[in-house]
Amino acid sequence: MARAGISYTDVARAASQLVADGRSPTVDSVREALGSTGSKSTISPYLKRWKEEHQGEIAAAESGLPATLIEAVKGLHQHMQADFTLQAEALREKHVVALQEAAATERQLRAERDAIRTAHTALEEECARLRTVLLDLQQQYQNQTTTLAATRAEKDGLQHRLADRAAEVGTLEQQLNQTRAQFEYFQEATAAQRMTDRQAFEQRISRLEHELTAAQQRTASQQVLQARQEAQLGQLESRLEQAKEESKANLDQAISLRTERDRLAERLEASAVARDDALSQATMLGAQVTEARVTAAGFEREATLLAETARMAEQKVAELTQEKLEWMQERTALMQRLEANGDAAKAAS
Repeated sequence: MARAGISYTDVARAASQLVADGRSPTVDSVREALGSTGSKSTISPYLKRWKEEHQGEIAAAESGLPATLIEAVKGLHQHMQADFTLQAEALREKHVVALQEAAATERQLRAERDAIRTAHTALEEECARLRTVLLDLQQQYQNQTTTLAATRAEKDGLQHRLADRAAEVGTLEQQLNQTRAQFEYFQEATAAQRMTDRQAFEQRISRLEHELTAAQQRTASQQVLQARQEAQLGQLESRLEQAKEESKANLDQAISLRTERDRLAERLEASAVARDDALSQATMLGAQVTEARVTAAGFEREATLLAETARMAEQKVAELTQEKLEWMQERTALMQRLEANGDAAKAAS
């Protein structure tokens, strides 16, 4: 009576025992090893699962090769596969690190380039502002020069007017002297008219003296105005000198800024060279990764060749096994013929 409750463990134990005995595990042989118990529909999926997990043992049992040889080939293949995986992973990590470093270097170079461009733009704006200031100072200098020329021309005009006033005062003094001479002359000649003409002459003298005083006052005011204009002229000349010094200082600062701009341009060029070096290094690492891939492909080809060699060895063993079987059959046939010939000879005697 067939017992129920056949498990995967029972099927696996029976199949392993059959392989150890050199027999091929089938559904029938496993069922027989289990004491003819269990249904084939129950044993079949368990046996299929066991065969998937123990393909090497089944191949060894079917080919007749030593299990140690198959395990050695499998171990060598797994070892080569693991080495290839480790090398590929190391090269992949190295490539990723190199790409990250190159990306970081490129970001740093881009940041430095942007900073240099910003500084360059600021320097250009500062240079433009200084040029504007310099043009304004030049315009102020020209305006001050024009004002100074106008002031000098006005000063010359005032000096001419002062000379004219001095000549006028001289003429008035000369007229006064002539009048006094005439007065003395007429005083002796015309004693009769002395009292009559005296008032007229005194009025005229008073008027002339008043005009002389007014002329002297105008001359003094003209001298004060001239002194004031000369002071203003001195101030303008001082401001002109100060503007020249400021213009020179601004020009020196512009030269210094231009030098700084040239230095920043050199740093920008050096940064570009460093970026090209980083790109070259990244290209070299890419070539190394390509070479590693070629090496990995070589390892895969070697593994394929080893698998092909193992397959050919298995085929050769199968051929030898078949030849051995044929030889055994031929030997059995010869033994039977010898026995038949011996029996015939005995019967003939």
